[in-house]
Amino acid sequence: MESKDWISSLPNNLLCQILSNLSTKDSVRTSALSKRWTHLWFDVPALELDSSKFPDDIEFWDFFDNFLELSEDLDIKRFDLVYNVDEHIHEDFVERIDDVVKRGVCHLTILNEMDVEEELVRMPLSLYSCRTLVSLNLYCVVFDAPGLAVVSLPRLKTMHLEAVKFDGMWLLGGFISRCSVLEELTIVTVHGDDLEIVPVVSKSLKSFKIKSTRNEETEDECDPTILINAPKLEFMSIIDYQSKKFIIDNIGPFAKLDIDLIFKVEDVDSYGAMIIDFLTKLSTVREMIISARTLEMIHDYCEWELLPQFANMSHLHASFLETSWKVLLPFLGCCPNLQSLDLEFDSFPEPEEITLSFVLQCFQSSLQFVGLKTPIRVEGTLSEMKLPILFLRNCKVMKKLMLNESFKNVINKIRGIPKLSPQFQTVALSNI
Repeated sequence: MESKDWISSLPNNLLCQILSNLSTKDSVRTSALSKRWTHLWFDVPALELDSSKFPDDIEFWDFFDNFLELSEDLDIKRFDLVYNVDEHIHEDFVERIDDVVKRGVCHLTILNEMDVEEELVRMPLSLYSCRTLVSLNLYCVVFDAPGLAVVSLPRLKTMHLEAVKFDGMWLLGGFISRCSVLEELTIVTVHGDDLEIVPVVSKSLKSFKIKSTRNEETEDECDPTILINAPKLEFMSIIDYQSKKFIIDNIGPFAKLDIDLIFKVEDVDSYGAMIIDFLTKLSTVREMIISARTLEMIHDYCEWELLPQFANMSHLHASFLETSWKVLLPFLGCCPNLQSLDLEFDSFPEPEEITLSFVLQCFQSSLQFVGLKTPIRVEGTLSEMKLPILFLRNCKVMKKLMLNESFKNVINKIRGIPKLSPQFQTVALSNI
């Protein structure tokens, strides 16, 4: 059969849709295929640029300007820019980004890699009211106060802000609250971003992630105060965070939580009440991952009988970094309906610490799956078998015990023990 170029026979709009899934560099390379492809890449509604990939700034800006000029009637649905030039000119940069935004951009990513202090990379005012924007990903840029401009992003669903500065505390809150369909929000704070409060007020938000990259050893510096009022929130992640306040007014029932947080306050007397109030607002969560330092904070500053009951909690993952086993037990006592428990130890607890003063309610009625992980190689002595056996003897409805590679040598010994729980099925290695 005679070969035929079926791809080139496709209509331009379909070819451009295919090319939009390639990098701009690969899209440009197709111009060498034939006359049919020479100028086709100018009609691709996507532009991906990395200034460091060009020989110098002049060629970078020439390429950028040529694309904008030759495709002046084209909507740019996706624009990705990695920006690092020798000389940043504010007016020229803003003008070009403004042109992109006004071309109906849907997905916008700007990663500024310049080491700038005096001349910051700023966003155009048109970005504040872009009616086509669906996803926004920004690193190390600045938003000026828009004056009379109204913040309105009616289609924005995903926003990732890292090391982003806002001229005025109200501006970030306006960006969040005026995005009527926003579903995913990620904020990464850094030293010098001047954020004092992060007001997360949204009727549509489903996922919120906040992470700090500040130096934890800095005594006087705290992460921004967080205010959460998001009734549809399904997932919240708080990583490496230390703040004076973390206020939760409203989150969705049965949410999932990943928490690595400590409060950094001077008034130690109010510390316990602050933690209990914080936990009470989270008491409806369904699943939780909790860090060692958060567990220690709760243990050190709270009276356990005052802690709320986590009646909806079905799964808990807890980490231990040189932490006593006893830190976890009172918290487990607040989870009466827990079904699944994963414990990750930095070092294996001492055998004499592994005791139960009373059988927890979840051990008696609900806990069915337990996973144990430790990096320490266990030799299989009876004392090292104490932790898995504690669960096997006391969890009345246990179905499965999962152990990682460190417990390899104790599995056969545990299997040799007479059935310890009426419903117990198996103990096995896992990649937990």
